[in-house]
Amino acid sequence: MKNTIAAFIATATLGLALTASAQVPAGRIVTVDLNKVFNDYYKTPIASAKLKETADSFNKENDDLVANYKKEIDELNKLRDEQEKPEYTPEVRQQKSKAVNDKLDDTKKLERDIEEYRTSHRKILEEQTSRMRQTILKEIEDVIDKEARDAGYQLVLDKSGTTMNGVPSVVFSQDSLEITDDIVKILNKNQPKTTETPKPTDKKDETK
Repeated sequence: MKNTIAAFIATATLGLALTASAQVPAGRIVTVDLNKVFNDYYKTPIASAKLKETADSFNKENDDLVANYKKEIDELNKLRDEQEKPEYTPEVRQQKSKAVNDKLDDTKKLERDIEEYRTSHRKILEEQTSRMRQTILKEIEDVIDKEARDAGYQLVLDKSGTTMNGVPSVVFSQDSLEITDDIVKILNKNQPKTTETPKPTDKKDETK
């Protein structure tokens, strides 16, 4: 998921003056693993599942279009075979040739339709993914900002990020300065409880 939060990481690494932990003294510089926070936030897998449903729906429609296209290609090949038969009169061959050209136009149109469908729906999925990512990251940023201001920390650095040279943005930091788990705990405090499926009653325990 590192690529999905690269933009946010870049901003945070420059100096997001936020974050908190009751164990870290006020006025200190602290660190947070934004990649871990993003992945461990309960809303992330929910949003990912919705995106997968959308992608699966698009793929199914695409498969239907491709199947129809293959059917048209088969019909085109049959028409081409028929127009070459020697028993046909010139008039019939002309009709067959026209049928081949018409079917060829249909297949070319289907090709364009499939390409346009893929392009437009790929863009739709990318936009939905971007909105999902930005929404979740904004919620994470707001929580970190509030907690950091309340605790009076000077600076928050993202330890999951890297510099333009490809090296870690935070080369070293003490474990006591990391507040990743605290942020995850705050974000997930309102996580809905999963409903457990009732276990079937054992027949021998049923009242006769």
